[in-house]
Amino acid sequence: MMKVETSTVLHNEEIIANKKKFSAQTVAICTMAVVIAVMAIMLLVLLTDTKTDDESSISSLLDAPLFDDNGLLAAQSDGRWGFINDKGEWVVNPQFAWVGEFTEQGLCVVRNEEQYGYIGLDGKYIINPIFLDAESFSGNNLAAAQDKETEKWGYINESGEFVISPQFDSAYSFDKEGRAVVEVNEKYGVIGVDGKYIINPQFETDFHFDKPHGTAVVCSGKKYGIIDSQGSYILNPTFLKLSGCYADGYRICISETDKKVRLTDENGEELVSAGFDAFEWYYSISEDDDKEICKKADCTEEIYKNGYCFTHWLLS
Repeated sequence: MMKVETSTVLHNEEIIANKKKFSAQTVAICTMAVVIAVMAIMLLVLLTDTKTDDESSISSLLDAPLFDDNGLLAAQSDGRWGFINDKGEWVVNPQFAWVGEFTEQGLCVVRNEEQYGYIGLDGKYIINPIFLDAESFSGNNLAAAQDKETEKWGYINESGEFVISPQFDSAYSFDKEGRAVVEVNEKYGVIGVDGKYIINPQFETDFHFDKPHGTAVVCSGKKYGIIDSQGSYILNPTFLKLSGCYADGYRICISETDKKVRLTDENGEELVSAGFDAFEWYYSISEDDDKEICKKADCTEEIYKNGYCFTHWLLS
């Protein structure tokens, strides 16, 4: 994010104060004008900054409607969450420690003090808060939920019954193709809506399938490659880092040989031999733990924002 350089402002104030022909009142007025100008510029920067920590733009957020399809908006009052309509009236009174979003089925995952359940549009529980953790329902009417007794994850139906028994260390929502990533013994795989494995747990990090390519970037042996929807390798684990596939068919990789950033096609084939220190939002990594590091020369601190560590971000 841009920051206002205040050194010039302070220097100008010193010059003004040293000029004898200005009265004390004039100096005070000028100083106040400078302060107001600085505050106005800072406010303008905040309002026009188009990058967030998750690399989404404010304009992208504004493309989506503020109120959901039911005309509701989550709102907080006195530390409790509920839902209001576009008149500012409480439709669901603020009573929850946390709320998700209402799905097409009219269900919303919520948390009371310690456990998760699901409410309807009237704010009443449809599924009582009996889970240690829970996700929203997906299009196939299943939701990942963590069982209180076993602390394992499974999948429940709209009645709150486990239809895929709790057996996973972590579990993610089903996608539109009926696939869900699950974790067992620190390895990740994919199941179908019947609970059977499509891809056995074997990868070191969680992943998702790109649209519309239907491929996924996976990690094995601390290297990244590409698999198809059935788990077969399109590209064996080769890179230290590899991005998902962008809409125009490009990926960004970091090569093991020189730790430079390069472009690949959707199948991971490098398109140019020249390597770079950084592309926008994608930077080289350190040699010790493969974390992304500050793009400032000779700095080895981890990235905080815009490619810089916290210190160099403040100074940028």
